[in-house]
Amino acid sequence: MILRRRFPLLCLVVLTTFVFSECRASLFKRRVQSVSTRNSFNSWRKKDASTDRLSPGQLLKNWRRKSIGKGSVDKLSAGQLLNGWRRKASSGGDTISPGRLLQGWRRNVEVQEANRLPQNVETFFTTPEIIRNRGYPVEIHHVTSEDGYILELHRIPAILSNDGTHRKAVFLQHGALEASSTWFVNPSNRSLRNTNRTKPFSEKPLLLIMCTFVSFAALLLADKSYDVWLGNFRGNRYSRRHVKFDPKQTDFWRFSWDEIGTFDIPVVINYILSVTGLPTLSYIGHSLGCGVFFIAMAKHPELNAKIDTMVALAPLSSFAHFTTGIFRKLAPYGNAIETFLRTVGTWGWLDSEGVGDILLQRKCAQTYQQAKRCLKALNIIMGSNPENLQLELMPLVKANLLHGTSVPVIAQFAQNYLAGETFQAYDFGRKGNVIRYGSIKPLAYALKNITAPVYIYSGGADRLVTPQDVDWLLTQLGNIKRSVRIQTYNHGDFLWV
Repeated sequence: MILRRRFPLLCLVVLTTFVFSECRASLFKRRVQSVSTRNSFNSWRKKDASTDRLSPGQLLKNWRRKSIGKGSVDKLSAGQLLNGWRRKASSGGDTISPGRLLQGWRRNVEVQEANRLPQNVETFFTTPEIIRNRGYPVEIHHVTSEDGYILELHRIPAILSNDGTHRKAVFLQHGALEASSTWFVNPSNRSLRNTNRTKPFSEKPLLLIMCTFVSFAALLLADKSYDVWLGNFRGNRYSRRHVKFDPKQTDFWRFSWDEIGTFDIPVVINYILSVTGLPTLSYIGHSLGCGVFFIAMAKHPELNAKIDTMVALAPLSSFAHFTTGIFRKLAPYGNAIETFLRTVGTWGWLDSEGVGDILLQRKCAQTYQQAKRCLKALNIIMGSNPENLQLELMPLVKANLLHGTSVPVIAQFAQNYLAGETFQAYDFGRKGNVIRYGSIKPLAYALKNITAPVYIYSGGADRLVTPQDVDWLLTQLGNIKRSVRIQTYNHGDFLWV
């Protein structure tokens, strides 16, 4: 549900488009039914006149018997089939072969059934429900940031060691427009492969796990007795609460990357260490989940000592070289688009909940053909690698694409692209920057001051966080331990492959 102060024009346009598309689809279905009926009877006419005649009762009886278990897949209802037969039979005395009729019908049903994607009940589950469904314990924690946002954390608690102390803690932070559920797109039969939950975590180090099984790290880390914590950005479906503001108020959505890195990441890290009693934790981030980590470490230098390992997957920093065509064309108009959205009262957006989820389900998660088209669209945005993602996972992928954020968060992507090779704070304009930063230009974060050990994994086919931008990041960070580039990976492969 798009949150806004008053009903925005943009929402009306989207809704109108959706209704129009549904009307077209309905008309198309009726046309297909009509054509299917006509073609069927035309084929019956060609049958030799000596073939068996079929009474209406026999026809209906045979149709019902053969259609048991096929559900609503058939294009023709019993009434349509019988009425069509009666019209054709009464007008010309046509004859019909029951076997030919039912054989063609059965072949049509089998083709449609073979094209259908398998449905996964977890498509509609919350993150805690997914974790429980996979057979793991789960805890829900809430922590309040300094500026009043109530953040929800999901925890897979580890088995205590023999001396009663907590195992090593790992915090996983998703990227923009996602939620903690994005770490569970892959099924358990993949994430549990070649694992043994009784073995201590030290037998398979964190980095080896990330190198080998990066896309289902959460459950695999839990299998190795890590204490797994999953974060949720402010503004997504799990962290849409505030001690003062309602999400229907524009003040709730006045945040960018800077507030997430300045307030949210520090309070979450300190909360996890407080609950577990551990001196340090490991941090795994994807995309913007890495960018806000860099902001937190740059603005709170004392946090660096609390991070023993930072694993950066497709790490966002400079956005100067991203190659997604549609975004590059829209970026110069970012300020105008942001101003328009504010004018119509839209500050929080890009949440597919409601009509959006229904539309994505109908257009991307019903058949293999739909999944191929949606995968092609994802490849245009994230990078070309059509062989990596299994089409059967598309229902879960679409369920984790749009979980909502603020307009300034999206606008900051365009700002960093236009700014060139830099990693800068939100641009408030010349006057606003002077008030906020004491300069006409936004603050550029000092990445060299980050002393936490960082291990970087990037994709050679990534169109959002490109190899050129990652290469720039490698020249800026102060304590890089290792950089691995998987040439065939695009931006989403670190989560879904």
